[in-house]
Amino acid sequence: MKKRWLIAGLTILLSVMLTISGCGSNNNAGAPEQGTGGKQEQPGEKVKEFEMSLRHTFINEADQSRVAMLNDVIQEVEKQVPGLKIVTEGVDVVVNRSTKLKAEFAAGTPPKMFYNFGGSDTENYAKTGHLLDLTPIVEELGLKDKIQDFSEFTVDGKIYGIPDNGYIEGFFYNKKIFEELNLTPPTTWEEFLAMCETLKSNGYTPLALGAAEAWSINMIPTNFAATLGGADFFRGLKTGETKWTDPEMVEAFKRVKELLDKGYYTENTLGFKHSEAQAQFSSGKAAIIFDGTWGLNTYANKDRSVVANDLGFFKVPNFGGKGDNTINASFSTGYAFSSHLDDNEMEAVKAFIKEYYQEKWQKRQLLESNRFPSMVLTDTEGVEPIIKEVSDAAQGMATFPAFDALVQPKIKTDLEAGMQQVVGNKTSVEKMLENMQSFQERENNKE
Repeated sequence: MKKRWLIAGLTILLSVMLTISGCGSNNNAGAPEQGTGGKQEQPGEKVKEFEMSLRHTFINEADQSRVAMLNDVIQEVEKQVPGLKIVTEGVDVVVNRSTKLKAEFAAGTPPKMFYNFGGSDTENYAKTGHLLDLTPIVEELGLKDKIQDFSEFTVDGKIYGIPDNGYIEGFFYNKKIFEELNLTPPTTWEEFLAMCETLKSNGYTPLALGAAEAWSINMIPTNFAATLGGADFFRGLKTGETKWTDPEMVEAFKRVKELLDKGYYTENTLGFKHSEAQAQFSSGKAAIIFDGTWGLNTYANKDRSVVANDLGFFKVPNFGGKGDNTINASFSTGYAFSSHLDDNEMEAVKAFIKEYYQEKWQKRQLLESNRFPSMVLTDTEGVEPIIKEVSDAAQGMATFPAFDALVQPKIKTDLEAGMQQVVGNKTSVEKMLENMQSFQERENNKE
């Protein structure tokens, strides 16, 4: 199992290597591409016009730099493929993942090109036969050794998606507040609780949280569970080696409930979305937020964040469990494609992949959106200091993916509903996890 692929990749990234042995260096990274090898228009021949759909999930204000970049890529692709018109659609990430794509794959009508999650999502879509096997295209375009990791998009040895960025999860904090109160990032649970109490007693919201979107709640207890139970803790749920009622799991969720009961999270958190919690932190109203590095597009942006110049990061403290010195990191999102393509559409897909996965676009994404590139870069000039701070915090850590990449999609939604009940004091942690184990066994029996 690849335990340190992301951290190793970031080390290479931040070392600004000038050559990459064995990785097929791209000596023409900044040069215009020379076509895709598809059919060329002949003199006097009428070009057949055709449209292709492309769905993305970049609809928030903080994502507009990604939309702008995508549109620039599309313009280049349309120049390369005669007659092509790519029609984009922006859809909320939760709606797209939990509702639209599931229905479309069930009906056999997925978008031609779309932004997708790896892990269980890709595994389930691949089983339908409606997801394009990209293995030969990846080989043809020489991307196999240029992308840092395909594991979350690989099913039975075949590649069904290409990640465009990676993430690391942990606690982002306001260094100015920490200096004011003489605080340092905690390394144990006891230090973590003491830190929260100091922040609260001095009038700060210790932890920003938008529990109206339950996925944001579950990042924290699932990271705690992996820290207590080990990096492979969630992999065992499908096989029965791990249970939702295991002591480490119960302890992880009870610790989050303790933070809620002590008033360390945003007051009335069920009334706030994750984006609103991000705003609480970036405006300086909350001292800390647990998030992935995708949040840097807000936190490190000086136009949207008052903490941009005082931004720090620390990983989940060690708890004395099997998962000490681990961190949640993965390449779990990227582009995938329908398997139902005619010759012109297949040419367009190849052109999109060849154009999009170049160093010049990956570097632009890093600079404008602070997203860790899925390709190893040879040039990191201008990268924000927080990128290096996050990378340094992850050095030497074993990595594990998000829990929802390892369980069935229904389990993800069951946990979201259950945790909202826990937050709203409608049920206990123990009862919720007993229910989760029943749900897990139900899903396991279906496979």
